[in-house]
Amino acid sequence: MSNKEIIAQEVTRTLGISSFIKNIVIERCASPWNEKTLIKAKKDHLAVKLFVWDDPTFLYGRIHRLFLYVCDVLNPAFCYRPRTSPDEEKEPTRRNRFSQIWSIYVDSRMERQGIDNFYDKCLRENLFIDTEKGLSWEAARTVFRILWQKESYAYPEIIDYSYDLSTLCGVGSPAKAASPEIDLIDSLQDTSVKKHMDRISPPVLKEMAHDILNFAAYYCKDTFIEARYYGISMAYHHRTFLEIIPASDSGFFLTMLDSPANIYETETVTESSDIHSIQKMIKERYDRMASQEHHA
Repeated sequence: MSNKEIIAQEVTRTLGISSFIKNIVIERCASPWNEKTLIKAKKDHLAVKLFVWDDPTFLYGRIHRLFLYVCDVLNPAFCYRPRTSPDEEKEPTRRNRFSQIWSIYVDSRMERQGIDNFYDKCLRENLFIDTEKGLSWEAARTVFRILWQKESYAYPEIIDYSYDLSTLCGVGSPAKAASPEIDLIDSLQDTSVKKHMDRISPPVLKEMAHDILNFAAYYCKDTFIEARYYGISMAYHHRTFLEIIPASDSGFFLTMLDSPANIYETETVTESSDIHSIQKMIKERYDRMASQEHHA
């Protein structure tokens, strides 16, 4: 029995749902972004297929969160009615919002239970803000925080919110983004390292971001740099250890992996930040991660 299968059995027992599931199939997927749960309702039980990234990082938490979707399906109060959800082909935007909100419900419970998880609050917030391209960042952030704090959902509620966020208690009609911001968000559809760098201003901050990028490329051997929709990612042996995320006119976000603790830490880089201290920390954390990989 594989480690994933052992964890899956442990999680289903912990959640009290093992008696409702007669068959669990676990398949590999390319990254944590592709992890998902497929649920088939049989006459007297569920058949569950999990797609799980083949990496030990947060493995227990990643499998635990996938089974929370199963818990929701089994919960009569959740009122699971899959045929009523937005159609992925006909309404892709509504479907994406629907998936984001259900995932927020799952990951906020993971945080309240204190279970380490790839999708922490910071990452989930960034994903939601990126999804809501028609809202200003502040409006999207406000909506996210209300969604995150909500302790329980029903399936029909999530569907309602996917069509109209103003039905969410505490939210009026969320402010639409001003046209310059919409232009900026639209530009993210065609991502590149250069485009992300161009989003950073003033010139002093852009130069600092270039210095960090060039430093990592030169001093961190075998680093793979790629543009993602939210920013610039740097990975060593397929493991992301550094990200530069454009944020505002006053700074940009820098996320670094603390490999011994298996956590990511984010700070805001401003014009007053000490670039040499940042570069020193990047090199120290890269060296620790590379050493761990070498001795693994």
